[in-house]
Amino acid sequence: MTEMNKKYEVIDRILEVLIYLYLVFMFLSKGEAIRNILLFSGFLLWLGTLKYRENKWILKEPLSILFWVFIASIFISVIFSIDPVYSFWSLRGEPLKSVIIFSLVSTVISDENRLRKLVSLTLPVLVFTLFIGYYSYWAHDLPIMRADTPLRHTWHARFAMDINTLLPFSFVILYALSNKKAVVFLLTVIAAAVAAIVLSTSRGGAAAFISILIMWAIYVSKKRGVHMGKTLAGLLLVSVISAAVLFSSPVIMEKFSRISTDLKTLTKRTDIWGPLVSAASEKPIVGWGYGPEIFMMDEPFHNTPYKDAPVKDKPAFRNPHNAFLRVYFHQGVLGLIPYVLLIAYAVREFWRNAFRIDNMSGNALFACSTILVSIFVLNALLENTHFTDLALILGVGCAAVSIRRDRTNGSGG
Repeated sequence: MTEMNKKYEVIDRILEVLIYLYLVFMFLSKGEAIRNILLFSGFLLWLGTLKYRENKWILKEPLSILFWVFIASIFISVIFSIDPVYSFWSLRGEPLKSVIIFSLVSTVISDENRLRKLVSLTLPVLVFTLFIGYYSYWAHDLPIMRADTPLRHTWHARFAMDINTLLPFSFVILYALSNKKAVVFLLTVIAAAVAAIVLSTSRGGAAAFISILIMWAIYVSKKRGVHMGKTLAGLLLVSVISAAVLFSSPVIMEKFSRISTDLKTLTKRTDIWGPLVSAASEKPIVGWGYGPEIFMMDEPFHNTPYKDAPVKDKPAFRNPHNAFLRVYFHQGVLGLIPYVLLIAYAVREFWRNAFRIDNMSGNALFACSTILVSIFVLNALLENTHFTDLALILGVGCAAVSIRRDRTNGSGG
């Protein structure tokens, strides 16, 4: 091994650790400074190795190109923004961090052992998230479950979204386990996660979880080498836990019983979407400009029947509560089209390749596809999702696909 290869290997190991640490801090409300240090220091190291990195072809694949096109639409929206200075300053947030996350994860984690470590790390993160939720629920006597501690503070919908983002990777770990005690422990964690989703009373979270179950049921029925007994035991456990929690709380029963009524207005989200669509129709090509504060300005709504920003009617209306409409408002169809194509193409690629790989990488790919459908399609219709979260899942999926291609080409990954 040459001196340069040794240095490259050392840097990649450092980058690997930085990614693992960032994953942990992603699910904490505190630690923004630490997250930034991890990301930007890692990115500088990564740039130093880019010339010698053999797998940088990953960043030129069709899915990656769609990712870059969407990023380009953000820059275009900055140029045509009603407040270009604010929009430009907003680039340092999700757009820049998403570029770093996608680049680092897709190339550094493109190794079977590193992917296995990252997937394994999601379990303690899930356990910690559940601990925070149950502690908050009991210690503060909350009517619905959410995270309410200094380390993590989220509303119930975001709390359910966190669990649904981590849970599919627990299924990947479950199918890899052979130790009975470890299987029982993991099934207990999954049961606690199911109960937490029900206790959160997030109907978007419940719909996302049901979609995860349906997709995994399809996967297990068609995939070779997946243990059917574990699947049936898991499904039975989920059914019993969900029913027990649902019928044990009058508050939860009452909220879920209003589903048919709330569907008419989607829990009053149509009161936000009406003004949003009217305003977006005024600048349908490039949108009103990037940055969350643009949606709280009155200017985009002056020439609509609503006149003022929705936030003036209700503080909860400070964001669109729909990821697709949010992109349409800020970036127009130039952003919406590549965003939809990016998610659709990723689901197709990850799903298709999952059935072609018989090891952990295939299961991880399927986990990524279920997260994309449940969180970034279904849940995204009712809640805002973070582009940094999407970049992480896309990066993991691209890494897993690249492992298969390296093995097929005989390069060993």
